[in-house]
Amino acid sequence: MKMNFKEPDFSSGKQIELRYENDVICLYGTKKGLETLIDFCRDLIEKPNQGHIHLENNDVLTKESLSGVIAIFDNK
Repeated sequence: MKMNFKEPDFSSGKQIELRYENDVICLYGTKKGLETLIDFCRDLIEKPNQGHIHLENNDVLTKESLSGVIAIFDNK
């Protein structure tokens, strides 16, 4: 049975949605949302001592989104 895909609702101005569907982690975003993720990654690269960024604390996730973290680790 094929599931019907439900598009993320970005009408509230939120730009990113994280989901877990069919054993897959899905990241959906608008152009601005994906650019924001790039900025978060750059920030971690430039300031690795902060360790991680909680997306839910940055006012970017839709109401339906799962919480998420982006983290940096030293490749030892």
